[in-house]
Amino acid sequence: TYVRSDVRSFIRPFIHSFVRSFVRTFVRTYIRSYVDRSFGRLIFRTYARSVVHSFVRSFVRTYVRTFVHSYVRTYVRSFV
Repeated sequence: TYVRSDVRSFIRPFIHSFVRSFVRTFVRTYIRSYVDRSFGRLIFRTYARSVVHSFVRSFVRTYVRTFVHSYVRTYVRSFV
């Protein structure tokens, strides 16, 4: 049960963080493409790169945060 709750506490913040950064990068890329007026391959490449970048960034951020939280929790529990 401890592992399952740990996985759940990782997945939910990860999805939340990913959606937030995804929306942010989507809006930023859309505005940039609208300003540039150069639709097509360049914008698609920039958009795909920003999506991958936001995915990786939110994944790493959430993974590190969850790992630190669970590590601290286990560390404190071992002392108590």
